[in-house]
Amino acid sequence: MSTFPNRRRTTGTAAFPASSANANAGAATGVPSHERDIELGTSLRSEFLHPMHSAGARSIRIVPVPISRAGDNHSANYSQTPDSIRDRTMMLSNLALHAGMRDSISSSRNEGAGLGPDASRRSSTDDRSSIDQILAEAGSAAGNLSRLLRERSPAPLPAPHRLHEPSCVGLPRLDYSYIGAERVPKNAKARKGAHADGAGQEPAPQSEDYGSTGRHMPTQDRPLPPLHPDTSKHHPGDARLPDEQAVLLCPQQCSTSAAASADSGYLQRRGHAVLSLLIMPLQYVPAVVLGLIMNLLDGLSYGLIAFPVSIPAYSKFGPVGFSMYMLSTAIAQLVYSGGASAFRGANGTMLIEAIPFLYAICNKVVASVGMGQPDRIVATTMIAYTASTIITGLVFFLLGFLKIGVLVDFFPRHILVGCIGGVGYFLLQTGMEVTSQLKLSLSWPVLRELFAPNAFGLWASSLGLAILLRVLSARFTHPLFVPVFFMIVPAIFYAAAAALGLSMETLRATGWVFELPDSSVPFYYFYTLFDFGNTDWRAVVKAIPTMLGLAFFSILHVPINVPALAVSTNADKIDTNRELLAHGISNLLSGCMGSFQNYLVYSNSVLFIRSGGGSNLAGMMLCATTLAVFLSGPAIIGYIPTMVVGALIFHLGLELVKESLFDTIGVVNRIEYATIVAIVVAMATIGFNEGIFIGILMACFFFILLYSRRPALRKAYTGSAVRSTVRRLYSQRRFLDEVCKQIQVMRLQGFMFFGTINGVEAYIRNLLEQRQWHANPIRFLVLDFALVNGMDFSAAEAFIRIRRLLESREIYMVICGAERVSEVGRALRAAGVWSDDECEYVQTSPSLNEALEWCENVLLQYYYLHQAALVGTEMPQSYSIVSTPQPNEVDVYGSSPRHAMVSEATQSAMPASHDHTPASQTGELAPAFPLLHQAFLDLDSSQSASETLAFIAPHFVRKQLPAEECLWRVGSAADAMYITESGTLRVFVENGNGESEAIESILPGTSLGELAVITGRNHSTTVISDGSVVMWELSKKTYEELCTREPAKTLAFVRLALMYPAQGMKAITAYAFCAQ
Repeated sequence: MSTFPNRRRTTGTAAFPASSANANAGAATGVPSHERDIELGTSLRSEFLHPMHSAGARSIRIVPVPISRAGDNHSANYSQTPDSIRDRTMMLSNLALHAGMRDSISSSRNEGAGLGPDASRRSSTDDRSSIDQILAEAGSAAGNLSRLLRERSPAPLPAPHRLHEPSCVGLPRLDYSYIGAERVPKNAKARKGAHADGAGQEPAPQSEDYGSTGRHMPTQDRPLPPLHPDTSKHHPGDARLPDEQAVLLCPQQCSTSAAASADSGYLQRRGHAVLSLLIMPLQYVPAVVLGLIMNLLDGLSYGLIAFPVSIPAYSKFGPVGFSMYMLSTAIAQLVYSGGASAFRGANGTMLIEAIPFLYAICNKVVASVGMGQPDRIVATTMIAYTASTIITGLVFFLLGFLKIGVLVDFFPRHILVGCIGGVGYFLLQTGMEVTSQLKLSLSWPVLRELFAPNAFGLWASSLGLAILLRVLSARFTHPLFVPVFFMIVPAIFYAAAAALGLSMETLRATGWVFELPDSSVPFYYFYTLFDFGNTDWRAVVKAIPTMLGLAFFSILHVPINVPALAVSTNADKIDTNRELLAHGISNLLSGCMGSFQNYLVYSNSVLFIRSGGGSNLAGMMLCATTLAVFLSGPAIIGYIPTMVVGALIFHLGLELVKESLFDTIGVVNRIEYATIVAIVVAMATIGFNEGIFIGILMACFFFILLYSRRPALRKAYTGSAVRSTVRRLYSQRRFLDEVCKQIQVMRLQGFMFFGTINGVEAYIRNLLEQRQWHANPIRFLVLDFALVNGMDFSAAEAFIRIRRLLESREIYMVICGAERVSEVGRALRAAGVWSDDECEYVQTSPSLNEALEWCENVLLQYYYLHQAALVGTEMPQSYSIVSTPQPNEVDVYGSSPRHAMVSEATQSAMPASHDHTPASQTGELAPAFPLLHQAFLDLDSSQSASETLAFIAPHFVRKQLPAEECLWRVGSAADAMYITESGTLRVFVENGNGESEAIESILPGTSLGELAVITGRNHSTTVISDGSVVMWELSKKTYEELCTREPAKTLAFVRLALMYPAQGMKAITAYAFCAQ
């Protein structure tokens, strides 16, 4: 019972009690025991009372019984709780059941035998499937699906070899000779005893693996390895004992040899350990050499352009940028390989994409200080560079420390792609400036100098090499091809220069080789450029927006590089916050050391790890070699051809432009591609900060535009397509089948804001148009918010207009699926669209099923109101759910489309007056006969059906079920079928998660359990009483006896019983496939 919702409640007198007090009261008044009163929980006026006193008839006395229910705490948040809705549902069912039983007893007493109503009243339900059968099949399918998922779930696999784990290539194998004979598992004795108790059965060989080294310990099935170093001198069958076993057998002779053997094993182990320490670093040398080459190539290409050399104040700053680049790279490598990063062997380098932002800082400094103060420009620039690195490090560190790195994932990727394209354009422009030694601008003198023979040869040769590299890279895909290519180019260059007789001085003078740095300049020269007294702090403050833009752009690389590297290295459970902390520490250290921003670079890391450097030791070795290059100074720059550096810059620029503008064609939609192009153009013409800002604005605008195209209306249908899962009397269902079109259901979805609410409001207004209104008049608009995850003020304000519009047409707005304390509930309550006020035209329910049940109850109220108006009686106020006129005020002919539909359905659903007494009946009718006849009245009202029910009725036994009592559970064997007389039963199914959900309500006058009895199948559902329930039971044993004794009559009853359960099939299947 613990898995079912707690539906316990406090009730007054039961609807149909079978108490001894009532029996005694009947005896005191002279009424026979079979004429016990059936007390309904409501009161009807005198026009509805027809007391019967003849023998064989049961008196139905209606008394007012207040019913109070203590529902769950959350039920108080709604105007229509499941308990209150179910109270009204049961009252209406009792009313219909009372009326049918009253007519049945009255006609049998006063009119005698007769024929039933016209045959057109019969319901052709022979082809209807049973809901119990559907649920049984669904339960079986659900079980098969669950089992299939378990079988198809991948079994735990052994941990694959990680590329970033340290390799053990070249290490000698360990000798097992030092392991003593007594070193066996602790449970060896117990295992031996278990084998002994096995009645002579031979135990299966076991492979024991102890420890993380993967070595196999010796067991009975696998003896110790031989001690003799030359195993070829011994026969394979010879038995050899370890030293410690020999000591046990011959202690005097073997004590000396055992001690010597132990000392030898100890020395051998120490020798192996020392040898391993010497050999292990050697295996990382190829990867370290490759990593150093990559750092040198990047430092020569991007470190040399870290300062805009086209500005006179920075014209000699190529070596300074190279030294700062190598220092930043060494610091990043030290932090990542020191354990801050989860990747073993990860490579760090200067953030290359930061160069455009660094140029922007330089331009601001030059504009603020003026070209006439080069020393002040340099001092201010160094402080600004350092401050930008520290700010970037702080942003990284705070994101990781506060564990909010997931916020970075919400940044649109196409904006980052656009920024990358802008960086690519900048690198192409910088490559032209570095190789031609010109400051590019759209002017005729610059263009003329750009195409001068020497300048043209410089940038054209570099661009040609980059294009050649891209063409060859498509043919040769090995990761080492690019480094080898740039190592071959200088050799070819110097070979051609030697063939042409060009000296180094000539090459440097014409710009084909970089100028040789001053040998007297130490590696720490850039530290001498810091001058706090000569710093323009106002210029530094003006550059802060650019620094923030650089920090913002820097953090976007982590959620891209980290997951990509994790996939490439088969690393599991990589913590992004940890990587952000590592980036923060490395950038803070780099800033404090006066250098550039750095980050974990994906391409270099993959190349380094796949080359055998997947270890923190290899990373520390790479850090040491990079630091050695930094300490040696930038003298190597004076021997690097300009075309090599230019080709590297052009190569990366072309790659970034291709990735941004060409690779995204057909991958992103047109709006996102337009944003990418706009960002690239803005960065090229206006600036990088401006380009990012424009991209963010366009992304926000297009997000609203795209999300507005997604309809907030998921589904819309009428009550004819989906009904509540309440098993009602067939007469009520026949009426609801004709009038449920007045229920309009709208299932909403997503986040509702000003861009999506307009479509919902337009749809509702279209429903209320004159032409649509006459074709399908609605009385209820059910708004299901179960799939709505949020709502802004504009959407909530729109529902105010919708409420006023519906109220003017006397249409009930029924809100369901939104909790009072949820975001949607708070927004609706703040807008006044809730059921807190006195307006009855706004109702709230927990779920769609309860909302549909409430709407059907209101329609049934109109049904009995029109029925009372037709027969000239009054409608009791206790059955009033909403405000309605008195029966004498009702226009039974229908003055509006809604009233006309109700009137026609009422006249069609009202049962005709006919006799229910079987022709062969000579004595008193069985107590269960009126209830059975009422249950099957509208299904088959022929004389033969009455005969069948009269035959089966005496075999039904009255039974009372206490509140919250389980009638049967899923999988239990069927032992009886039932007809409910009073109270409500709830049907539950398991959802596969160990919990149960209610799917159906069984009302008085309906049957259940007949399929399981007739077919012999186990129950596929669980049924629990919702309060005290009185029912009539036909046991399976009695049913089988009747099948043997009276097969024809029993078969006729089976046909009747199989008609009734089909009424729930359509409701549940429609609710399952339409409403879910």
